[in-house]
Amino acid sequence: MKRQIFKKPQAERDLIEHFAFIARDKLKPAIRFLRVASDTFEKLAVMPNMGRAWMSSDPRLAGIRAYVMPSPFRNYLIFYRFTDSALEILTILHGARDLEAVLRAIEPRPTD
Repeated sequence: MKRQIFKKPQAERDLIEHFAFIARDKLKPAIRFLRVASDTFEKLAVMPNMGRAWMSSDPRLAGIRAYVMPSPFRNYLIFYRFTDSALEILTILHGARDLEAVLRAIEPRPTD
């Protein structure tokens, strides 16, 4: 079953920022980055357990999973949550960032 894909505003901003950074050197790899990201979102929508659970002592981060983007963008991680019907893309981060600090700043999960 394919879940509906929702990108949080932060994830949209991340995609634009990563695209712009990569495009400073060459446009084709930046375009490829967006295509690889989109293809990866589609795969996660079908098989969300491909990513690993993100372990954190912060209870607000419960249920977040991380998936490393395919080559040649393996330095980027997609952070997401999923339900039976939806995949929520929270953020896309470069692995050199302080991941825990950035994740703590994301919007809290709405109460069900």
